[in-house]
Amino acid sequence: MTAREAAVRALMRGGDSAAALDRVFGRAALDGRDRAFATELAHGTLKRKRTLIWAVQSCLNKPFDKLDTLLQWVLLTGAYQLLYLERVPAHAAVDESVALARRIGHAGLAATANAVLRRLSREHPQPPQPKPSDGAPALGLYASLPDWIAQSYIDRFGFAEALRIGDGLNLAPRRALRADLSKWTDSQARHMLETAGFETAYGNLGIPECIVIEDAAHADRRPFDAAIADGRLTVQSEESQFAVHLLAPAPGETVLDVCAGRGVKTGGIAARMGGEGQIIALDDDAKKLATLAQSAARFATPVAVVCADARAPYELGGVNSVDAALVDAPCSGLGILGRRADARWRKQPGDPARFGRVQADVVERAAAHVRPGGRLLYVTCSTARVEDEDVIERFLTQQPAWRPRLLEVPSSASAMTRAGNGLLSAPGIGGADGFFYAMLERAS
Repeated sequence: MTAREAAVRALMRGGDSAAALDRVFGRAALDGRDRAFATELAHGTLKRKRTLIWAVQSCLNKPFDKLDTLLQWVLLTGAYQLLYLERVPAHAAVDESVALARRIGHAGLAATANAVLRRLSREHPQPPQPKPSDGAPALGLYASLPDWIAQSYIDRFGFAEALRIGDGLNLAPRRALRADLSKWTDSQARHMLETAGFETAYGNLGIPECIVIEDAAHADRRPFDAAIADGRLTVQSEESQFAVHLLAPAPGETVLDVCAGRGVKTGGIAARMGGEGQIIALDDDAKKLATLAQSAARFATPVAVVCADARAPYELGGVNSVDAALVDAPCSGLGILGRRADARWRKQPGDPARFGRVQADVVERAAAHVRPGGRLLYVTCSTARVEDEDVIERFLTQQPAWRPRLLEVPSSASAMTRAGNGLLSAPGIGGADGFFYAMLERAS
């Protein structure tokens, strides 16, 4: 199986593209370079699907959606190579795509693929860069986004910034690692990565344990994989790490991690506390909590796991109150569309308002467990105001014992601004994710 065939077969499976690729890779004997190309081809094609369909349709004499499913994906992956992958020669993109259509389809599909892709190669059709007067439909077509998501970015950031976001979401997101500084130093972690062939850099948000990396073509992944396996390194975006950095859990505290999932942020809290204190990780997904519990055996600080619905009253296993709570609320995910190729096509316009109602309940329940003088950090990976400032403003109106704490924008964070009583990072700008953060304090 070639890299192109692996990408097409994964795309034909539908659903979660990353999981589909993993299943295809399980049957394909591809080396690291081919796996990387197949992944880029599948994810890039899926991200730019709307724009690519428009381009392919301009070279067709029949509606795109009437084509055989295999031919659709062969044409879209071929178009992605022709229009967006400059390092792939045009003749290779055309010839290999046509050969693929013939090999896993038939001669008729190959003939159509040949005619369409050769015309694409000559004409290079692409939507023009939109102007503010063109509105959300033009931005959606240009950036390959549903119109309602394009409109949400325009409403939130203004047209010029929304255009930058649209461009950025279709590029590779910035990759970051969290080094567990209770197990080794930042210098030791960087030395290992650089010796193995990775490029490292410092992040934009002033997080001591954050290492930004770029893969090198011939990097030795064995030391990297070993450090991931034993917990010295964790794959975690810089914006996600920033939540724990803002919460600033201290040794000896009792910390509640609400909607903890598989415990990525829990591990960051544990490392910051250095083995002194207690963490309570709460989630309603027993499978995720089982993964967390397994990982927690390596954490520096003990973790108690609670399986409960964060929207309803719950107990903390004999703990009466906590010093700090991290509420990583379930959300629409509009800030992390650059990381999940299929996400933009699964979201619905009503999602932000629906999640906003859930988040209001989650914050209220978590706040009830925070001691007087304690703090609560509210975090979403959404850019929708109804999930961000509106939730916090409603909570503060209803809870007079709580007040907001002003958070400072890091001086080097070009993608981050104030938003009401919190901070908001713009997705896609410099590879960043879109996150909202608000710190609340309970009166003593």
